[in-house]
Amino acid sequence: MDKQAWDNVHTQFNSCALTGAAAFFAGIPDSAVVVNGPLWCYFYALRYIERACPTVGNRFYCTQPDNNAVIYGTEDCLMEILEVIREKSKPSVLFIENSCAISLIGDDVAGIAKQANLSCPVVSLDSGGIKGTFSEGYQAGAKAYFSKIPLQSRGEARPRTVNLLGCTLGYYNAANDIEEIKRLLALAGYQVLACPGAGSSTEEIAAMTKAELNIVIHEELGDGIAQYLQKEYGMPYLSLLPPYGMEGSMRWLRTIGQIMWMSDASFAPVLQEIDDLSKKMDGAILDMQRIWGDLWFDQTLIAATSSIALGIAEALRLEWIDTGFLSVILQNGILSNAVPDCIDRILSGQGDSQAIESQLAGLTGGLLLGSSNEKALLQQKAVPNVLCQNIALPVYDEIILSTRPFMGIRGACHMNERLWNQYISRCQQGV
Repeated sequence: MDKQAWDNVHTQFNSCALTGAAAFFAGIPDSAVVVNGPLWCYFYALRYIERACPTVGNRFYCTQPDNNAVIYGTEDCLMEILEVIREKSKPSVLFIENSCAISLIGDDVAGIAKQANLSCPVVSLDSGGIKGTFSEGYQAGAKAYFSKIPLQSRGEARPRTVNLLGCTLGYYNAANDIEEIKRLLALAGYQVLACPGAGSSTEEIAAMTKAELNIVIHEELGDGIAQYLQKEYGMPYLSLLPPYGMEGSMRWLRTIGQIMWMSDASFAPVLQEIDDLSKKMDGAILDMQRIWGDLWFDQTLIAATSSIALGIAEALRLEWIDTGFLSVILQNGILSNAVPDCIDRILSGQGDSQAIESQLAGLTGGLLLGSSNEKALLQQKAVPNVLCQNIALPVYDEIILSTRPFMGIRGACHMNERLWNQYISRCQQGV
């Protein structure tokens, strides 16, 4: 590996395709997952997922192939695990994924699974790290599911119903964000039928064809799935940046309303809540401005997956703070979302390592919204007085146990609260 490639690796964070595919199936509560690979791969994926799904270990298995199995095949160790699942568990769907090393053997995993006489459908996939990143594994897992398990025929759609695509509990604070999106849609008169890979059962996923519209929340996870469902079932979809900020949430809802022919009257409850919370928030912020001054940063840097980074950047610039130069690092390197005009510089976490290090080194006195990975780089470079907020994994210095989303109306209050409280704390320290 040359120096440039190594620099690109050690300045960005992204989980592997095995973790992404496992995360999709772990998000189906009546599924079971088998990692056909070593304990290292198993525990890495399990640890990543169980932060948001503490009980997932009860339906997450590993074959633990030995050296002989890696050479001669994993049939024996895989059959042993499948027998345990058949006797002790009754999942609605079983997902078997091969790790990098096992993918090279060429085992007929689907054929081996047939010998186990399981009562549920089995989805198999080669999804090791060499197959790509978290988002690529997630999409591969989702497409494998929909290819193997047919949905109900489309028929007549139920009015004011939607599905949420590209959601995962594998993103930071995702469970709170998903609940806020559902609450926001319900407040505007919509019903969410299914959220595949983020809490919906196989039964709910099967009936998702009755929805009027599929809404893609995270483009890097859901766009390919939406296109597949449109092609196979004729389901229309809408792909937008996630709803961050109060104004951003209202724009998001209005765009959906235009597609679904919703009248302005349907947004009245949402507008009322925004008005009530805005008055409360504006009054509190005004008091703090009189004491501590404006929430201003010469430079702001945001680092997260593309949908999150771009969505937060727009809300940050237009609603939450005053800032000079605004840079965004897209951790997954994907840039198919429309880039908001308010962003001054876009960097790829997959290839712009030198520019990223330079941006971090010049962030003195600025604002960083990212992960513990970017914080570690700041510490290595001894960059002083940077206000940091966690919005992406990995996170090693914060826990969120209460219902405090980043997205939606309540998320706007939470983000303002976090930013102002940390800014005030820094002012009190005299830095």
